[in-house]
Amino acid sequence: MPDDHVARTRQPLDLTDPRTLTAVGRRVGLRRDTSLGQHFLIDRDVLDAIVDALDPAPDSEVLEIGCGLGTLTGALAARARRVVAVDIDPACVAGTEITQRANPNVTVLEADARNIDPAALGFTTGWLATGNLPYQLTGLVLMRLVEAEQPPARAVVLVQREVAARLAAGPGDWSLATVAIRTLAEVERIRDVAPEAFDPPPAVHSSIIRIVPSPKADPAIRASMLALAKPLFQSRRKTLRNGVSRALGGDLAAAGVALDAAGIDSGRRPGTLALDEWELLARAVAEVRLVTR
Repeated sequence: MPDDHVARTRQPLDLTDPRTLTAVGRRVGLRRDTSLGQHFLIDRDVLDAIVDALDPAPDSEVLEIGCGLGTLTGALAARARRVVAVDIDPACVAGTEITQRANPNVTVLEADARNIDPAALGFTTGWLATGNLPYQLTGLVLMRLVEAEQPPARAVVLVQREVAARLAAGPGDWSLATVAIRTLAEVERIRDVAPEAFDPPPAVHSSIIRIVPSPKADPAIRASMLALAKPLFQSRRKTLRNGVSRALGGDLAAAGVALDAAGIDSGRRPGTLALDEWELLARAVAEVRLVTR
């Protein structure tokens, strides 16, 4: 495809066509950097699935994290009132400005997703978030979203399949990240996505997940839950009696008291606890600490 294809075409750009992506990228001097998560979506069905799961209304404001060259941006702009698309790569910002220049409701910013302040961007109650997240930054970005003073009404993101499985798992296969996210939001795994849906294909499969913020615990109790969960998950294959005793300075008897007070079998593993059990255990451990001081 000639380099001037982008300049010559009068039809809306098909950014699910790798040839179009190549032409846009060449025009802005893009050097594909997979360390930045630059695996660009080229599957129309997956694109539609993301937008449908996010379900923006005509008056919606949407934050897109990691806009690449604007494939998802354009689909969002067709349904939302306002789209703010951010990317850390200035070449991607320049490329998206080109591909979205016909959409006046799109603003493109060069920014690090880890440092984005939605309020500073003018987002108000009910805003939405989406994006094809860099795998190595998934946890940090998701926590920024759900811990925001005014979190999005919902977020639909592409993440590594294994991460999606953990975040959406039922009790029995939880991780520290699961507890951290699920204390603040509901997580639903929408569908899996093959590597061939991206250009270039990543080495792993991906999944679309939908996150709906809904705090499940008082902030102080949540902090206690996470403080307890962290050391327990560091030895996730050991029993709760072992992990809780370490949290209580090696006191096995005190650990037994806390677990009995919470009504939890001491022989279970950390990944089997449900959210309400984490809260019960955190409260019981706090009570035992007060007594044993």
